[in-house]
Formats: sequence, structure tokens, C-alpha cells
Amino acid sequence: MGVNTFIISLFIFLFCVSSGNCFQTAEASPDSLRYFSRNYTEARSRFLDAATAAGAVNKSFKNPHPGPEGEALYTDVALIGPENAENIIILGSGTHGVEGFAGSAIQTGLLSEGVVSGSMPKSRIIMVHAVNPYGFAHLRRWNEDNVDINRNFTDYSKPYPINPGYEKLAEAISPDSISLWSNIKSIFRLYRYRMTEGGAALKQAITAGQYTDANGLFYSGRKETWSNTIVRKIITRYVSQASQVVYIDFHTGLGEFGKAHIIIHQDKNSSAYKRAVGFWGDLVQTTHSKKADCANLKTNLKRAVYEMLPSADVTAVTLEFGTLSAFKVLWALRTENWLYHHGGLNHSDAEKIKTDLLRAFYPDDDDWRHQIWIQGKQAVRRVLHPSP
Repeated sequence: MGVNTFIISLFIFLFCVSSGNCFQTAEASPDSLRYFSRNYTEARSRFLDAATAAGAVNKSFKNPHPGPEGEALYTDVALIGPENAENIIILGSGTHGVEGFAGSAIQTGLLSEGVVSGSMPKSRIIMVHAVNPYGFAHLRRWNEDNVDINRNFTDYSKPYPINPGYEKLAEAISPDSISLWSNIKSIFRLYRYRMTEGGAALKQAITAGQYTDANGLFYSGRKETWSNTIVRKIITRYVSQASQVVYIDFHTGLGEFGKAHIIIHQDKNSSAYKRAVGFWGDLVQTTHSKKADCANLKTNLKRAVYEMLPSADVTAVTLEFGTLSAFKVLWALRTENWLYHHGGLNHSDAEKIKTDLLRAFYPDDDDWRHQIWIQGKQAVRRVLHPSP
């Protein structure tokens, strides 16, 4: 083991032990694995086939950028149920590109097993597949403009929110070099910030979104992205008449390996939080809590849904599935971002870097996939069949 690998591995071990964020597995089921795909193209094909077989009405929105093989990329929508339904459940995948494999599998499985077909006669199910198809196809968390879609829903007529913590740590989070010396400096800068400012402040600095570094991590963008525009079109066309809306956005990469939790950005006194607890109980955590795994994001997609539907009772949440430790995920993002902007896909380590990034959000583990399917299906069923 090289010195560089040893230092990083030691830090990861200490981080994992201190946070309790280590691995767990469960018994796999071969049947559930058929919903999972190897790439965006396969995932899209399986989703569309399942949607058609389930009798859904399919709509597609073409992204202006091609995939890695020059293929066309789409955000696809499957509509099940009456057009004038006042109760609508929206299931979204791939907001963070490479995280789309899990959400796509859950969507495909729900369609294939008839979980959403005819289960609520007076309701409509809307599945949005690959909100960020570019990131899904190119195995990036970000979109074609290096923008984090889940940090892009802001009012661009007003001054941009500031993130002074990111500016202090920018060289450590998004370096121009990933040499041994650069990595050592970055690790100790991040560790020092955590010790002096606290873990919550470090989380906020890194992940809350930033508008100053266009090539950096968690870049929020300076304008409304293509995916942002498409989400708004979908809401306007198919959801604006609703009085009750539940939006579940599937994500991976945060929390304990193979475990699901529900993240909501409303506080505990809000009606949305209380509705979420009514559906999912102890799985729900609000970002207003100091114990939350996620930073309290101000410009994410879920907050925007509330703003787009001011007359409806909206419950918009993230269904998050854990993978690796927070540090391993950050390091995979940091290294892949360096490759994208500096190293290039012809770099000798490009394949390993891309694989590491993929596995940070989509582990090559059948037990993990089975757990994600079971927990995802259960979470949706709790909305379809709420307890009295």
C-alpha cells in the first residue's frame, strides 16, 4: 500500500468509526435484481418497456447533449391514472445523474409488479425517469454544465446565496491536482475545519451549494438548467390542478450502507413534516435538526415543488439510500471532478476513477440492490396505502 493510499485509508477508517457509518448487508433475491441496469440506455429501455406494459402514457423530453456514445438522452415521464386527479404521487429518479440506477430500478419494479397500477383509482402516479440524463449516462453527479441540479432551484433575479465555508475550503474540495502532497494538504485542511468549526459547519460548507466556482463540487449554476426547466414543465402540465401532492425523489450516497431514510426540508412544526411522519414514521428526518445527515439546502428541487404548487398540500421528500462513508463519497466526487476538468478520459487512471465514482452511488453488491428495492417499494406503498 502506497503512502497516499495509507493516509486516505486511515482517515476513512477514523471517519467511519466516529460516525458509525460502516457496512451492513442483507440476503439477496435474484428476482429483484432484474430491475437494475448496467447503464443509462439499459435503464431507460427497461423503464419504458415496463411503463408501456403497465398501460402508462409516456412522454419524453430530449436533452440537447448526447451520451458518451453519441446516443440521444431523455427525461421520460410515465403517467398512470386520471388526468384530472387531485391526488398525485410523483416519483423522481436521477436528479443527481449517477444516483439514478437505484431510483430507476425502483420505478421499473413498481411498474413491473403492478404496485402502482390501479392501486388508487382517484389518484395519479407520475414517474419522472432521469431528471438529469446527462449525468446518468456520463456517470457524473452533475449535469452538462457541471451544475448540481438539486442546488439549482433559486430565484436568479436576486443576489446569489453565499457560502463562505466553501470559499475557504475550495482548494481542498476541488483541487487542480490530486498529487500526494495535494491530497495530504486537502485532508488536513478538511480535518482542521471540522475540528474548529464542527461537523455540521463542514457539511454545510461542502454540500450546501456554491455560486463562485463553476468547475467545483456542488456548483449551483448562474441560470436555470435544462433539467430545472423540464421539471417545471412537468409540474405545470400534469400537476398544477392537484390538491394533494407527494413527491419522492430517489437518491443514493448518504447514510448507512443499504439503509433508507426520508429527508424533508421543512421543520417539525410544519404540516408537511407531520404528513411525512404519518407516512414513514421514524424514517423521517428534517434538515432543521442538528442530527440530520443532510445539510439544510435552500435551493433544492423539493423546496421548489412547494413554491410551484402554493395551493396544494405538498409533501416533498428525498428517499435516500446509504452507500459508503461520507468521506469516501466526497473523495470519489473530488477525484472524478478533477478527472473531468483536468485529467481527461485518456488519463491512465480514468477507468478506475469513474468506477470508484459509480460504486460510491451504485455499489456492485446484490444484497445492497435487493435492500434498496424492498425499502423503496415499502416507502411507496406507505403512500399508496397509508395507515389509518
